[in-house]
Amino acid sequence: MDDRRKTQHRKYEDLAQNENHGKRHEPPKEKRRARNADRARIKRSVRDRINLDFFQTQFSESAADRVLRKDDSRKAKLLAPRYYGIDIPFLVISLVLLAVGLIMMYSASYSWAIYKMGNPGYYINRQLIFAVLGLVAMVGIILFDYRVMKFLLVLYAPLVLVLLIMVFFVGLEGGGAQRWIGVGDLFTVQPSELAKLAVIWGLAQYYDWAGSRVRHPLWGLVPLALIVGLVDLFLVAQSHISALLLVTLSGAAVAFYAGVDWRWLAGAGVLGTGAVSLIVAFVPQFDYIRARLAIFKDPFSDMLDTGFQTVQSIYAVSSGGIFGLGLGQSRQKQLFLPETQNDYVFAIVCEELGLVGALMILGLFIVFIICGFRIAFRVRDVFGKLLVSGIMTLLAMQIFLNIMVVINAFPVTGVSLPFFSYGGTSLLLLMVEVGIVLSVSRQAEKTY
Repeated sequence: MDDRRKTQHRKYEDLAQNENHGKRHEPPKEKRRARNADRARIKRSVRDRINLDFFQTQFSESAADRVLRKDDSRKAKLLAPRYYGIDIPFLVISLVLLAVGLIMMYSASYSWAIYKMGNPGYYINRQLIFAVLGLVAMVGIILFDYRVMKFLLVLYAPLVLVLLIMVFFVGLEGGGAQRWIGVGDLFTVQPSELAKLAVIWGLAQYYDWAGSRVRHPLWGLVPLALIVGLVDLFLVAQSHISALLLVTLSGAAVAFYAGVDWRWLAGAGVLGTGAVSLIVAFVPQFDYIRARLAIFKDPFSDMLDTGFQTVQSIYAVSSGGIFGLGLGQSRQKQLFLPETQNDYVFAIVCEELGLVGALMILGLFIVFIICGFRIAFRVRDVFGKLLVSGIMTLLAMQIFLNIMVVINAFPVTGVSLPFFSYGGTSLLLLMVEVGIVLSVSRQAEKTY
């Protein structure tokens, strides 16, 4: 491929030299006009024959001048697409979090697995299967150019919409809500998880197309309201307020990163918050939300019923001390704290690893988020920049909302902890998102 490009570039150079031959005595104006024509011809030829996707940023006017001056030392770099290796720090930190998460999920889940399923490895075995599938999916996505996603959205978005509708007809009920679709006896799919990625994906692609027009509310705010509002209607019907919160905030974040005026976003946020507050306050379907808000103020006021889970979580966090009770030595996971394998796995982390271990894991999450946003800031493509920013914003919100719920700094929401909480399809989708970020990182400039 390199030899063919060198041959093509040599032809263009010879052609330019032949066309410029005999023009030394032309008037300056005529000479400049001929030179501009040569530059434009070379740019068109290179773009048509080599198909550079980042032509506008990588083959500038100064680059064309260097080609005309026969600067052979710079020619290959100027005409080649700028691909880099994947972001190694982000890959390493993702794999470390996956490994630590699997260990802690097993430690937190085996007591409930024995009690419910009669098999201490029930949860971890299923999680390991999806972890392997997620790693395979991650590697596959890394090998492909992420810009292919622009053509796949027309397939993914209708699929998510169909699944959101199917929940009302064939959905499975759990925890008093109907949010899952069963795939035989193998696993269940929660369409709201797929909808989070669909919103980020769709908005990133739209704002990439809209360009600077997003500064006008008609181009920037109205499409955001339509896309996010459509998904939120399904989530309200499913009584899934936590997913509604994540979808809305991640969509608004993508709009902000794209250049939509923050004042318009703030105004829309105030109106949306008011609408949701009225729905929660007066619709009987959301009585559980009002109960959670009431118990959040004082979980010990009803510690044997609605405040039981929060109180047991507080016990787990506080009993860990500085250095913890030791891996596998938690007392609260012995059928005291419900959902230890899912939403409250971080409470067991605090109990077994203590304050030091919890801070170390929190530090890993912070480094993970910083590495992700660093990729977004260094990539040239607007679509890739918005896609990575939206994904990292979504994951950051999930991480900190889950931890805040565990320590009772936020009302119970049902938000899982990435890499740690049990959930096969959630883990698979998480690894797909990590693969997308790593695929985008191949075209992000490195400074290490």
